[in-house]
Amino acid sequence: MTVEPTRWARLEPAARDPELAPGLEARVHDPLWLLGRQWQFGEFAASDAGSAILAQVTASVAPLSKLRPGRLTPTPRIGNYSATAMPLEALVEADDIHAAPTARMRVRAGQQFERLLGARSLGTYVSGYRTAYPIATTPDPGDSPSRRFLTMVAGRAIDGEKLYRDLKTSLRATPPTLPAAPAIPAADAAAVTAAAQAWVTWMDALVFTGSGAPAAWMPDRLEYAFGTASPDGIMLEAAEYSDGRLDWHAFDATGTPAVPPVGRGTLGPVTVVPAAVTYPGMPAPRLWEFEDGRVNFGAVDAHPEDLGRLLLAGFGLIYGADWLLVPLEAAIGSVVRITRLDVRDTFGRTTTVGPTAPGGDWGMFGLSRADGPPDTALLLAPTLAASVQGRDLEDVLLLRDEAANLAWAIERITEGEDGRPADRAQAAYEAAPVDPPPATAGTLPYRLRTDPPAHWFPLLPQRLLPTDPSMSFRLGAIPRQQPAAPLRPRGRLLAPMVKDPTLRLREEEVPREGARATRAYQLARWIDGTTLLWLGRRKSVGRGEGSSGLRFDTADPPA
Repeated sequence: MTVEPTRWARLEPAARDPELAPGLEARVHDPLWLLGRQWQFGEFAASDAGSAILAQVTASVAPLSKLRPGRLTPTPRIGNYSATAMPLEALVEADDIHAAPTARMRVRAGQQFERLLGARSLGTYVSGYRTAYPIATTPDPGDSPSRRFLTMVAGRAIDGEKLYRDLKTSLRATPPTLPAAPAIPAADAAAVTAAAQAWVTWMDALVFTGSGAPAAWMPDRLEYAFGTASPDGIMLEAAEYSDGRLDWHAFDATGTPAVPPVGRGTLGPVTVVPAAVTYPGMPAPRLWEFEDGRVNFGAVDAHPEDLGRLLLAGFGLIYGADWLLVPLEAAIGSVVRITRLDVRDTFGRTTTVGPTAPGGDWGMFGLSRADGPPDTALLLAPTLAASVQGRDLEDVLLLRDEAANLAWAIERITEGEDGRPADRAQAAYEAAPVDPPPATAGTLPYRLRTDPPAHWFPLLPQRLLPTDPSMSFRLGAIPRQQPAAPLRPRGRLLAPMVKDPTLRLREEEVPREGARATRAYQLARWIDGTTLLWLGRRKSVGRGEGSSGLRFDTADPPA
């Protein structure tokens, strides 16, 4: 006789009572144990203090009204600025897309003009505008897709950028006129003029653009620098803005407030209810509540000499519940200074709270100063919460080459005439010969120098001054056998160093880990619902050191 063993396929509880309330109550039948736990948590310790129930805040507010692109100079170019009209990122970063338009931009703009003419039954004049404004071809567009695109659109499209510049000039006249070519009969001149005005308005609203290269872009550092000011005499300087994330911590305060303060308004007194400050990992306020396990201050590994970690853990575990948050609504793009804070507790007493450190020894969210203690003002920067970034149209990599004892600027991607990113690294790889030419028997091939890839440009070290030990980099070029003329960068990031040979790149901008500069379109929505599109630049950490393969005086024996 065989006995089958008992097998359990599933274990699950079976409730005999339809009500689940008794099981969820978590009753404790040992009052003495519960009293002991309360004593351990300090719940029996009384103090002669009340809890804050109301707070009354009074503040002075100074709106930002001035904007200066670039570094601070003896004769700065300062313009008026409205914080509610435009975020700082768009104003500071925007490139001029009309300064170096691609063939694709020209064609698409011309096609929109053709559509507007066709919608007004003026399509007969399209061929005349194609003849008067043809797409100009460049001697060497640089990549095969661009050459094919230019061949396809030659004689078939209007150069929208050239037409845009001519119409901007002619439509300013009184009354507005059209360019001389093509000739438009008087019967249709008014209709064509209306179509041209609508098209120019469309072009102006398509992409937010600046005047030429962004005035705030510093080519010697590959980052932005600008300043903004309020009427009370405080200038806020953002000397190193490069990563697209702009907030109060990017600014330093300079200048001395005017006495009496000019342009400041009064906010309040405003009565609000303070709330407890919460953060991940803080102790739970209830006895039976489980803390969030994502942040565990108790697991901080700190040695006795790690005072910073010990202070952080002590603050988070012991004093983290002693902070209160007092909400105060203020207009965006303003500098707020708290002039008075009165707190009322549960006993009816009112306490006037002053600065935590009147001498400036400690502060939070204040603006740093190079010439003194931090400014206690709070900056509500008119910046974006987030933006959508398109694909990189240009990518320049800066790195150090210890084998060649040089630094390099590598144009990995440039914007092609067809509007797409042209991968110069891939093009250089495809153009390189697969096998070297065979050597003559009995000879040893000698090479004076090996050629680095065509998109690698040397950064030559030079001293700023003969007596100054600090170094800077000048963009150079390596003479090549084919072609005979040295190759030059094609993108706009390195263009200032090509146009101005005296321009130098700071040495600290090419660290050991390298640096990376890019250009891409940015899309965002502002507080009034306006959609903004602009072409901006970014700078980030590079990919470390590299090797160009540059060698001198080589004699490689045949394989």
